[in-house]
Amino acid sequence: MNLIYSLIFVIGLALVFTKSIKKNNHIYYSIATIIAISTIGYEILRMTSDMKLYGLISYFEKASIKGIFSIAFFVLVMFAGALNTKWSITRKLLNIRAELAIIASILMLPHGIIYLVRFIIYSIPKAFAQKPFPITYLSFIVIGIIAFILMIPLFITSFKKVRRKMKATQWKKLQRWSYLFYFLAYIHVLLILLNGKSMDWLKLSTYTIIFGSYAVLKLSKVYMSKRLKASKVTSLA
Repeated sequence: MNLIYSLIFVIGLALVFTKSIKKNNHIYYSIATIIAISTIGYEILRMTSDMKLYGLISYFEKASIKGIFSIAFFVLVMFAGALNTKWSITRKLLNIRAELAIIASILMLPHGIIYLVRFIIYSIPKAFAQKPFPITYLSFIVIGIIAFILMIPLFITSFKKVRRKMKATQWKKLQRWSYLFYFLAYIHVLLILLNGKSMDWLKLSTYTIIFGSYAVLKLSKVYMSKRLKASKVTSLA
């Protein structure tokens, strides 16, 4: 499965090249941008001509346009904030969390832009002409668009130059919207699977385990943090 392969690659990249990503982040942003632009360029050609890719590069392009590479990076961003900070793997991920979020956002641009264009040009006329009305189809499109719009300010404010111009409380308040973004991303995928001709149980299980595990870990971490604060207050009283 493409997501599993992408996760293995991204985890290895993040853990082996942590210092390089931190120090030379502009190089990684450039690589992500080249992938994004190349994907958008090919998809435009595919919509306007009969151009097709074959072999390994075809699988690579499909993973890019479907946002799978992006999701793999976002998964690391998610778990960096949910895992125990005492673990060395967590400290490594937290050190480059902003960089991983920026890379993930850049890689998500082709998915958001191309599918939005397809929706406006092709899907809207077909949807209103179709009977019965495709509620599930339009639902995952609308949720995807909302998630994509929500990602933009999170993406922009992940850059240090932008973050420094904001108050700490303002930045933290804005970044809390990332939880809604993660939730909408999962619902988007879920509705896509429900809209298919047959349910892909492997994909459903994979995404549910990943996002479900994150939710449990994050809620547990928040709960334990509140309990620790409460115990400190009690001891001082």
